[in-house]
Amino acid sequence: MRFSKNFKGFLAFAIILMPASIGYSAVKSPDERKEKIELSKKLLDRIIIPLTEEAIVLVGDPFSVTRKVVEEAIVEVDESLSAQELMPILAKNIKPTGIFAVGGAYYLIFKEIRVKSGESVPVRYQNIEYNLEIVNVLRNGYSLRLGDAEVAIKLK
Repeated sequence: MRFSKNFKGFLAFAIILMPASIGYSAVKSPDERKEKIELSKKLLDRIIIPLTEEAIVLVGDPFSVTRKVVEEAIVEVDESLSAQELMPILAKNIKPTGIFAVGGAYYLIFKEIRVKSGESVPVRYQNIEYNLEIVNVLRNGYSLRLGDAEVAIKLK
């Protein structure tokens, strides 16, 4: 009697595992093995470049509480394009992830950063950095300004 209970349990367990093990092959085909070997060779052939003292000094302590402020010269608006012509191009490069309201004020969300009306957003175009001012943020859109050019963008 005891043997039959254990045997029934084992048989039920084997039946449950059978569909999972049917498609699994312990020995891979030569093509699959060759792909895996080539991938492992590529990963092992990578050159590891040790950090030099100059690189460490430049980066600083990654665990430091204080941040290093790197001052960069922001290039003015390109003379070949007017602000009116440049504004639609730059507006396409601004991609907020959402809008939310706190206490009646609306904010644009860019990944982890939130920006409200009156603040600016940096945009890089042809290796030149432009600061677009956010004029207004509404629940369904926002307005941007560069110099005297302004554009309103509606969200869907």
